[in-house]
Amino acid sequence: MKKGDIKVLLVDDDAIERKSLKRELTLNRCEYHVVETSTAEEAFVYLDNMTFDVVIIDYHMPKVSGIEAVIRLRSMPNLKHTAIVMVSNNSDESLMLECINAGAQDFLLKSEVTESQLTRTILQSRQRHELEQQLYESYQEVKKLAERDKLTGLHNRYYFDEALVQMLAHQKRHPDELTAVMLFDLDKFKHINDTFGHEMGDKLLVAVAERLFKALRGDTLFARFGGDEFVLACSQLRSIRHVKGLLKRLLKTFDTAFIVDNHELFCSCSVGVAIAPANGESSEELLKLADIAMYRAKRSPQLQYCFFEDNMQEAFLSKYKIESELRHAVEHGEFVLHYQPIIDMQSNRVVGAEALIRWPQALTSKNPGVFIPVAEESGLIQAIGKWVLQQAFKDLKKRLREGFSAYISVNVSPCQLCESSFFSYVESLIKQHGVPASALVFEVTETALLSEDTVTLNTLNSLHELGIRIALDDFGTGFSSISHLLSCPIDIVKIDKSIIQNITCPNSKHKNMLEGLTYLLSQLNISIIAEGIETQEQSALCQRLGIKLAQGFLYYRPASEVELQSLLNNTIEQ
Repeated sequence: MKKGDIKVLLVDDDAIERKSLKRELTLNRCEYHVVETSTAEEAFVYLDNMTFDVVIIDYHMPKVSGIEAVIRLRSMPNLKHTAIVMVSNNSDESLMLECINAGAQDFLLKSEVTESQLTRTILQSRQRHELEQQLYESYQEVKKLAERDKLTGLHNRYYFDEALVQMLAHQKRHPDELTAVMLFDLDKFKHINDTFGHEMGDKLLVAVAERLFKALRGDTLFARFGGDEFVLACSQLRSIRHVKGLLKRLLKTFDTAFIVDNHELFCSCSVGVAIAPANGESSEELLKLADIAMYRAKRSPQLQYCFFEDNMQEAFLSKYKIESELRHAVEHGEFVLHYQPIIDMQSNRVVGAEALIRWPQALTSKNPGVFIPVAEESGLIQAIGKWVLQQAFKDLKKRLREGFSAYISVNVSPCQLCESSFFSYVESLIKQHGVPASALVFEVTETALLSEDTVTLNTLNSLHELGIRIALDDFGTGFSSISHLLSCPIDIVKIDKSIIQNITCPNSKHKNMLEGLTYLLSQLNISIIAEGIETQEQSALCQRLGIKLAQGFLYYRPASEVELQSLLNNTIEQ
């Protein structure tokens, strides 16, 4: 056989027909190397051991039909570049179409075969098959790109959704087995991006993906959905205990630091889990429920993972409704600021006022204690926080022009403080409105300090250096720590009303604690504001302990800006 020969496998159980076809081939000027066989079984053996450019096969073969033969030929890996031509004495068009659909490149009637037609068919079939193969390979490449996450090389959501459907179909056929869908979301990943840059953040995502992948068994479905969110699905689990065992093994991989560009980065995650068939049976439903459970885990510092429970659905729907209303409120300016005065208890003089957001048009909940956490979780707090600052600066500028010296105190969310651009934004507002930084107090909760985030601490220090005083709000609740008073630039501590309301009880430990706190804070040169003063007895006791400033219904309730203006005018007249 010469190098340029076209290699043809001729398959026909009729020796005369084979001879006729071979003769037509030899008459042509093209060089053919022809191998003959009388059965499909022999053809399969040849094709397992040799490569051919074209297979010409008779439709009517003993034991194996032409269609079955084509289907099997197309499944053979070494026929990737081989064209198939079907020949038959039957001119039925439906038969021809059936052969083409099965994978043949062409169909010829034996009675019409001539040397030129056979050659033309072979050449066109080869070209057609090469084009089909190129298109198939291009499709596979595009499919691969469409199904893979570019950064990590993991499967993406498109592939995951399709594969999970198949996994759940298997699970339905084996109802004694469980399928678990787990949604992983990295904690405080945004801080890493803000601190080290997005390139470092991307490298951390790759490292997390590699470490989790190594901890998984081979048949686990694992994908990245984008951002810092990973998802996996595991089937053929026997019990919830097995699911928890897998979770603990995966979470343990986060115990060791990730080394990225010689930086040692510790990273944790929150995981939501939904189980089929208990929680749902569709891909879309399980992913949604796992997402709900993940957010429950993220809101609970003591939880690393959370299994979906039915009562979470109602809470999620309520949160979703509030979030939708909040978006509308942000777009249409539905918020207003009220101010609760802060007074000097000895002189009864108003020395400041705390800006408090109000949402009069809210349909779901007007309570800031309900809608502010939703705003923080959804990211809307950034837009709302900017509006609060703009309005508070505007109101402060107006009061200062009218000769009032009372400062304004503004609550600042942890989400705002961890934004690297927050300081420059505040600085621009001060310049825009021409107000002194000393007329401002920013109130932060200890939640903002717990993470010990570098961006947050740097922002607080920069604000303090600018002249803005920092107040630690709600002190005495949650994770109160004296260390925060030493490590952070705290000027004022606001003692929470839960302590104040119990200081007048007989043998009150709250009174003893308040007395100790007052002494400690005075030694640190930190001012104190008693929150939630409602009785003269509470006021008198606080003054005896050396506390000068207070807020509470005994003195003033939160009032609109116009009402505060009137109140300040009356104070001056008195």
